[in-house]
Amino acid sequence: MRAALPALAPSVVLAALLLGIGVFEPSFLSAYSLRVLMGESSPILLLAVAQTTVIMLGGIDLSVAAVTSLASVLLALILPGFGVWGLALVLLLTTAIGALQGYIHVIAQLPSFVVTLAGMGLWAGIALSIAQTTIPVTRGYSVVGWMQGSLLGIPTSFVFAAGVALLIWLALRQSALGRYVQAIGLGETAALFSGVRVDRVKIATFALSGLLAGATGAALVARTYSGNPSAANSLLLPSIAAVVVGGTAITGGFGGIGRTIIGVLIISVLRVGIAIVGIDPGYEPLAYGLVVICAVALTMDRTRIAVVK
Repeated sequence: MRAALPALAPSVVLAALLLGIGVFEPSFLSAYSLRVLMGESSPILLLAVAQTTVIMLGGIDLSVAAVTSLASVLLALILPGFGVWGLALVLLLTTAIGALQGYIHVIAQLPSFVVTLAGMGLWAGIALSIAQTTIPVTRGYSVVGWMQGSLLGIPTSFVFAAGVALLIWLALRQSALGRYVQAIGLGETAALFSGVRVDRVKIATFALSGLLAGATGAALVARTYSGNPSAANSLLLPSIAAVVVGGTAITGGFGGIGRTIIGVLIISVLRVGIAIVGIDPGYEPLAYGLVVICAVALTMDRTRIAVVK
């Protein structure tokens, strides 16, 4: 029973939050409020899925929010002239950005947090140099605008994000890639000696993170009808918090997409709960920080602290 507690804890926390906020504000549990909650959680879900695969390797990607903001700016500029091809080009670019960071990580043997921290500053700077303010989408909005619709009463953006999460979950569960990611997270040296092409797996994982950052940028453009160089700045900490509060170990090797979905729901409910209770939104980062500290304390394998990178 004690061993099962960490696995059950995220679901218990989610249920407690829903019950607590529902008692404080009964309308929160209405169908309308839940639809709004699902729509609000879509960008965090995409970024959290991107973080999950990297964290399972024992690494972290601190640049996803900056790449997302850059993607939103580029989409706002490119969509009017290139339409769907502009979207494809931006997704290709963000995938290449992720792959480049993964390549630097493995070739230069630098910790992933160092490489992606530098990337965060670089890509944010490029986005700001391209656009100092919000860029409205004048034409071609329909290429991404479909995400603002609904499907059987569920926001299309959430259906899309959940579908992406399901596809990646299936890929990790049914393919060798998932086993390789877990093996590297549990012990990179052992995985290398077992024949796993560690460098290729790492580069592919960071490329996937870049792709999902680009997709998140498209979701933000769909929501705001514009691109902004700081569009996703507030999403980095929640995306990391969602992964660790869902039960994926920050040391790597344990966790998965299913746990992250629970974590995303917890973070989304927490965000809404802060607003409902009337707490100043400026305290949100403090709440996320406390959540991360508590989640890491519960999930970290202290016998492997030296491998956090």
